[in-house]
Parts: sequence; C-alpha cells; structure tokens
Amino acid sequence: MSRPTPAWIAAAPIRIGTAAIAGWSAYLTGLIRRGAGPCTLVEDATRFTRVLTSTSPPRWATDWPVVAEWPLGRLRDCGVPEVHGDEAHGDGVHRDEIPTLLLPPHSGTHSCIVDHSPGRSQVEALRAGGLTRLHCLEWAPATPETNHCSIDEHLAVVDAAIRRLGGQVHLIGDSQGGWLGAIHAALHPETVRTLTVAGAPIDFHVDQPALAALADLPAGAGASALDVWYGTARALGLPATDPVGELERAMTLLGHLDDPEAVRRWEAEHRWFSWRQEIPVAFREWIMRHLFVGNDLVAGRLVAEGRRVDLSAVHCPVHLIAGRHDPVATPRQVAALAAHVATPRSAITTTVVDDGHIGLFVGRRALAQVWTPHARRLLDS
Repeated sequence: MSRPTPAWIAAAPIRIGTAAIAGWSAYLTGLIRRGAGPCTLVEDATRFTRVLTSTSPPRWATDWPVVAEWPLGRLRDCGVPEVHGDEAHGDGVHRDEIPTLLLPPHSGTHSCIVDHSPGRSQVEALRAGGLTRLHCLEWAPATPETNHCSIDEHLAVVDAAIRRLGGQVHLIGDSQGGWLGAIHAALHPETVRTLTVAGAPIDFHVDQPALAALADLPAGAGASALDVWYGTARALGLPATDPVGELERAMTLLGHLDDPEAVRRWEAEHRWFSWRQEIPVAFREWIMRHLFVGNDLVAGRLVAEGRRVDLSAVHCPVHLIAGRHDPVATPRQVAALAAHVATPRSAITTTVVDDGHIGLFVGRRALAQVWTPHARRLLDS
C-alpha cells in the first residue's frame, strides 16, 4: 500500500497526460507503418479490451512444489533438486549449508511477483547465484476464517516455515515482507543467519511528511484516512499500490498492440498488477495504525508476540536494497534499519538500484546486477 503524498498527487495529472500522449503517438505511428485499415482498428480495439479486462489469475513462472500449508499461506520449495551418482558425475550437487527463505509482500497482490515470468524472476536470479535450498512463502487471500489474523498470526507462519527448514535461514524480505522479516529477526535473532530487506520502509515517516502529519490527528483518525484511500482504490478496480501507474501501463499497451510478444509480456504484468488479493482485515488495520501512522517500529513502541520489538536484538549481517526511484519505500526509509540494529557497520551493506519499486524484483538489470550476486554473497556468509 503506497501513500498519496502531496508531490505524488500533484504529479499524477502530468504522468497520465504524458503516458497518454506517448501511447497514442506510438499507436498511430504503428498504424501508419502497418498500412492499417478499418479491420485493423476493430482487431486492435478487441485485443486492447480483452487484455485490459482479463480476469485470469497471475501464475508462478514455475509451479514450485508446496511442502507445507497453513490457513494464511503455504511454503514452496524453489530449490535445486539434489543429484546423486552418475547424474552429478560422481560428485553430487553442493547443498547450501543454510537454507534461504524468501518473504514476498502481502499487500493486496499475489506472491508470484518473485517469480513473475521467464527472464523476470527473482527466484531464478537467486538460483543462478548458486542458492540450492531456496524456499518461498506464498500468502493466501483473506477468508472469513482468517480476517481476524493480525501480526502475531503472520509471524507464526514465518516461524513455522523456518522451523521446518531446520531452525535457521538466510531471510530475504521484499517490500512488506521486509519489515515483517525485520520484526521476526528482532524477536527471534537466533533463527536468522543473515537478513536482507529490499524495498521495505523501516522508518515510515522519513521522506513522507503526509504520514507524519497523520500521526498528529486524533487517535485512529489517521489510520481511518488511509483505509478510505485503500478502499476507494480497490472499489475503482485500481491497485492501491499505484493506481496512476496502472493507467500509464494501459497507455504502454496501446503503443505495442502490433507486437504480439510485447502484448504477451504486458498481459502477464497486468494479471499481477490488477489481481486483487484481500489482506486480513485485522492485519491491514494493524499495519496502518502501528506502521504507516504510528511509525512504532523505529519508535520502539511496537509490540508483537506479547513483547516489545527491539531492533537492537538483530546482530546478524544485514543487507539493505532500495530503488532510487521507489516512491513506496525510499532509500532513506530502507536504510533506516542500519541505525537501529546491533550489527557491526562492517557487516551492513546498502545497495541502491536505479529502479522503481516493482523493478527491484522483476527488472532485468536488478535481477542480473543485484540479486544473482547477492545470492553468491549469502553463500559466503
């Protein structure tokens, strides 16, 4: 869930107008190049409408096997199968000493963003870096039975997954999974060999004056205002993470209607961006009250599992990854974690990618230049 800052609101009309001009210009240029007639216009309109209105659910690029399941989600094994004997030329496959657990965001979209499509998969990038014992949580949509689940129940799933993997992991948290991983590491530091936080705000008020202002409103009013924003975006069928971005992407599709491969790629993206996966109500309310508005994690007021979350309990190596153009979690919001953990400065790395929020996890540059080398770094930890 992103925050509608004054700058974001002011830039929205410009972004939409720029995208519309670019999209229509590219489309008209394509029509001229194709020598298109009336039938082409009808075919393009049909294709454009079909893709935009598609309700097909997003899919994992690879159907990784499910090895454990809970009401709130399930654990997928994304590792490399062990090979024995002649198949491995007598040597077998080197198995990571410590498994890796990947926590995708649970913010109203599908967890398969980490395995979006061939060539744009964080899972595959980590495997390419040598991780053979890689697992990923897949968060389930909220149901009447799980709507009461808040932070403790989600932390319990993370804890159960780590126990299943042997009790200690390299923990990687993307976006919302990043602060969830940081909270778990603070409560159970002995279970985390290394902590990687990518595109996740830790200090929610840095670079977000509108959120800081909400904290000064009467109790509950700030969280209620954010809830109205979230509900309005969902009711309009726009992703609460970036509704203007959805309109920009539609204009991009318009400009590529004459390229079947580009349309297929866009459709895969659209499935993920437009998919609405509800978060448990209690969890959403907790996030808005205690993180977005209260900023309780860095203020030292956050309570989970019946005790205060003390980030200074984290002493393992910490890796911070942020997008330079990320409006959801700015580099300073991510890097704030370094000031609160007990990890020596020499064991904290900070990487800023020239990308936006989603680009951190599906951008070809980030996958090749950040995630595959990062996997090798974890193997050496």
